[in-house]
Order: sequence, then C-alpha cells, then structure tokens
Amino acid sequence: MITLDDFTLLPIGSRNNFEGTVARCPVCGRNGVVVQPDEAPPYCVHAQASEILCDGMRTDSTDCCRIPEALFP
Repeated sequence: MITLDDFTLLPIGSRNNFEGTVARCPVCGRNGVVVQPDEAPPYCVHAQASEILCDGMRTDSTDCCRIPEALFP
C-alpha cells in the first residue's frame, strides 16, 4: 500500500509525528517540512510517498525544494 503525505495542506506549526513541524518554505512559499541531513544541504519536503515493504518502510520525496545555504540560518 502506498500513502501520499501532502504537507502543503497542513497549517504552519502543526506537528507531523514522523517528519517534523510544518513551516513555510523559504524558496517557494508553500508549506512543508524542513529536513536537515548530516552530510547534505537542507531541503523542504512538500509531499512524499510512503510504502510499507516486508523489510521496512520506503519513503520518497515526490515534491521538494533544495534550500540554498544563504536562506537557511
């Protein structure tokens, strides 16, 4: 089963139990969840698809914006 999470439909400040807090994207202005990987630049996820597999869960960002370091504090 594949599930699509659309963070643009959630209000700013709401908390998603798995992904984080919904914020306004500094690049495009839509709502999303900012992700800060250890070894990569941050990005804002607006929508993602999740699928439960036999050995775990696979999550793929279907709509996201890369955040330039100049825009991220």
